[in-house]
Amino acid sequence: MPRLGPLTSARAQDATRRDLRFRALWHGSSIGEHRVAFGTDGDRLVVDTHIDIAIRVLFFNVFRLTHDAQEIWQAGRLVSVTSTTDRDGTRLQVSGNAVADGFRIVGEDGPFLATADLLTTNALWDSRIVHEQRLIDVQYGGEIGLAAKLLGDERVDTPQGQVRASRYRMITPHYAGSVFYDRDRRWVKALIEHKGQTVEYALAT
Repeated sequence: MPRLGPLTSARAQDATRRDLRFRALWHGSSIGEHRVAFGTDGDRLVVDTHIDIAIRVLFFNVFRLTHDAQEIWQAGRLVSVTSTTDRDGTRLQVSGNAVADGFRIVGEDGPFLATADLLTTNALWDSRIVHEQRLIDVQYGGEIGLAAKLLGDERVDTPQGQVRASRYRMITPHYAGSVFYDRDRRWVKALIEHKGQTVEYALAT
């Protein structure tokens, strides 16, 4: 399995200029947003993720998710994470820190020692995720499996116009769907499947 290369200072500075905001759409209607903001703290990359999505039918919630997380990365390795999640009324909290022999993450089922150099379940912003087979789960804690397959290229609408993007099919225990990356490896679209529903992420900025 390919390993992660170092996350250079130049790349971290580039990330701060390329924050991501997606409109979440269900049957063409807006149901929330998914935002990723990048910053730097010395040679560390700080990634803040915010998700607020609700699918309602006849005033009833079919699906509700709010999620806020902060991840700190250094030299390509996750240094720390904190997150809070409300999934259909179930509240979850996760925290974790890098340790000498891995990454210690505490979630719903208690502490777990994950492999040191994994990406996280939030890291759709990093196109290297499609080459991984395991992820650190920042909603529930622990590790989960990932299967990804290239499906081909498609045209994707962005605020800057249409771009050609590579589409990957992704499956994890908690979500499945497709994620799209343009030629600069920037995340530009997603189709997330959950409970028989498909939510489209349309790039807004």
